Parts: sequence; structure tokens; C-alpha cells
Amino acid sequence: MNVAFLTEDGVFRHPKFDHILSGCTSLRVLDLAPALTARGVIKGVEVCDIPVADARAAREMMLIGSSVKVAPIVEWDGKRIGGGRPGPVTAALRELLEEDMRGNRDRLIAVPYA
Repeated sequence: MNVAFLTEDGVFRHPKFDHILSGCTSLRVLDLAPALTARGVIKGVEVCDIPVADARAAREMMLIGSSVKVAPIVEWDGKRIGGGRPGPVTAALRELLEEDMRGNRDRLIAVPYA
């Protein structure tokens, strides 16, 4: 499970993979996220070190992983994130991922059952 943030100025930030697992779901979300930049939903995508103070100031915070896909975090240590409600960028990223998972049939691998 990974965590990512939307900064106050609209940049989607994901921590570098130096000390965390580079999960396939996070990597795919990072591949898909620039589409939101092209649509004007976010201002950019960055993989970088994220200081705790910046994380706490995030407009949106989300978990990313194969079991939850892209799930909003609305509170951290008793402090509301983004007004305490799931944000639109989290929803948009989840939708992109779900569309990608359903729509890319060319990436599916047939599994023979005997």
C-alpha cells in the first residue's frame, strides 16, 4: 500500500520509491495521472521526497494499492484532510485506473484451466 497527495497548488505527488515498495498499482497510477494534467484537473505529477509538513497541508490524500485501488484518506492524526471529504482528484484517479483495468484487454494474459 502506498500513499500519495494532492498539494494545495494542485500537483499530484507520490513519494520516491527509495524506501517504499514500488507497487504495480502505484506505478500504473503514475503512468495514468498525466492525463489529468492534460485535462486541467491537476497541475502536474511529481515523484519526490515529501516532508511531513507538506503532507499534512495536502488538499487530498489517498492510499494506492491493489486491494483498495485509489482510496481517499479524509483524516490523519485527528486532523481533517481536504475538509474531511473524499476529493475529486482521488475519484478521478480511481476512475482512470478502473477504466484502464477494464479497457486494456490487449494486456490481459489468457490462463488455461485444465
